[in-house]
Amino acid sequence: MVKVKKFSCAFCLWLIFVFLVPSIQSDAMIDLKDGEIYYAFFHLPDGEATLIRGYNGAILINTGAPTSTSALFEQLKELEVKEINTIILTKQMSDYCGNAAELIDRFHPSSIAYAGKMSKTCGREVEAANRVKWDTNKLIDLPMGGSLNVLKADETGEMTLDIVYGKTSMLYLSNSSIEDEDELLQHKIDPQIIKIGDYARGKSPSGFLLDKIDPHIGIIFTSKDKKPNEGLMERLNESWIDVYQLDQVGTTIIRLNETDYEVLS
Repeated sequence: MVKVKKFSCAFCLWLIFVFLVPSIQSDAMIDLKDGEIYYAFFHLPDGEATLIRGYNGAILINTGAPTSTSALFEQLKELEVKEINTIILTKQMSDYCGNAAELIDRFHPSSIAYAGKMSKTCGREVEAANRVKWDTNKLIDLPMGGSLNVLKADETGEMTLDIVYGKTSMLYLSNSSIEDEDELLQHKIDPQIIKIGDYARGKSPSGFLLDKIDPHIGIIFTSKDKKPNEGLMERLNESWIDVYQLDQVGTTIIRLNETDYEVLS
């Protein structure tokens, strides 16, 4: 009887670990061939963090909230990340920059990229790093191949990015306001992947934008206190987009080559 009780307690602890601690499920995620990279959209308790990684380097877009520290670093460890070349902050809020200081201390990135005026919250996190301000239309060649174009950089610190690798483009929205959409469409963009801004709590992307760009995959990060807009979620589903809501599906990894991409987990 005692043995059964001990087993039950251990089993309960295992269940808690499996279901409450974000983890990465696929063993194929780091099996990169020459000319391949991957995007890892991390499921965190609160905040955004996206890793772009290839043989020649790694970039982290946003760092999640302070409450997501253990989840972020555990997943970086699972992916065997040893270096981060650049950290990009697409918003000046704690759920985007909350782990920057510790990342800088561990990985010593060469630069922290931001837009607009650095907020006090994020400024404290990155005060020990080389900070580089990016403006609208800034074009960057990525160390692992491909390019990044800053479609819009606001004084508020918000940045919307177009990230291209081979024939695959990702629109990385920073906000969820439809007022910016006309300006975005002035650029030549053809994204297969769209990262929805602001945890999908606003109205963008509108039906008009979705019709224009026709993405295949949508990514929605998790916020502890911001819930997705039901109308937007209905619109995404009606547009035949494969929506990856990370609080439901977990960390999502997409592997890319010069001509195509595949979702690994």
